[in-house]
Amino acid sequence: MSKKNNKGTKRKAHDFDLQREKAEAEKRAAKLAKKQNAGVKKVKKSKGVRIRKGVVLKGIKVVDAESKQKVRKELAKAARSKARSRMDVDDGAATAAAGSARAGAKKRSARVVVPKAKTGKAGAGSSKAAAGEEMQE
Repeated sequence: MSKKNNKGTKRKAHDFDLQREKAEAEKRAAKLAKKQNAGVKKVKKSKGVRIRKGVVLKGIKVVDAESKQKVRKELAKAARSKARSRMDVDDGAATAAAGSARAGAKKRSARVVVPKAKTGKAGAGSSKAAAGEEMQE
């Protein structure tokens, strides 16, 4: 019988392969279990907004550190108001789920957003259009 077709050698190789695969499967299972039982994940904090010189934000032109601080304060104020409005919406959803849907609706309808008046220059075309609207009415 040739060495290639030796059944004893093939059996031993097959048993060794099964043993190796079983060990690898156990390692994978242990690694997966460790990953699933991991504690609190660290949240990577994002960097703030980069404000470059010469940019106009919220109506303020950034020229030095002082104007940059003004812009940062304005952005922080806007972020706080946005977070506060999100909390109001969450509170409205919680009250609706509790059964007082009307109270939540009243709370949401109490805040009315008033659009700002445009301060652009009134050109000749816009005054003619306004005059045309008055004539038609």
